[in-house]
Amino acid sequence: MKFAVMVVFKVLEDKIAEFSQALNWHSENTWGESGSIKFIIYVDEVDPSIFYLYELYENRGEFEKHTKTDYISVFSAKAQPLLREPAQVFRGVPLVPNPKSEKGKI
Repeated sequence: MKFAVMVVFKVLEDKIAEFSQALNWHSENTWGESGSIKFIIYVDEVDPSIFYLYELYENRGEFEKHTKTDYISVFSAKAQPLLREPAQVFRGVPLVPNPKSEKGKI
């Protein structure tokens, strides 16, 4: 079953560019993972210091592999001092087995 992670990052206003660079670096590494389906970064349209991250994996096991990579540790170390508060992390599975989002693809 697919496994999703959503993260909200609230970044210090003078650190937005630095955080954005670190998050983009992290996304490039994550895209190389075989179990990674999506890694989408959004910026809040009202407050550009708030970033939303949506990650989708083939299953929870693929996400667990992701959490053990060296580059996630590097990203976390870079990101922590740039945040106003701890990141909010949400994890979940699809409500229905085969949701018809994105024309039948999830």
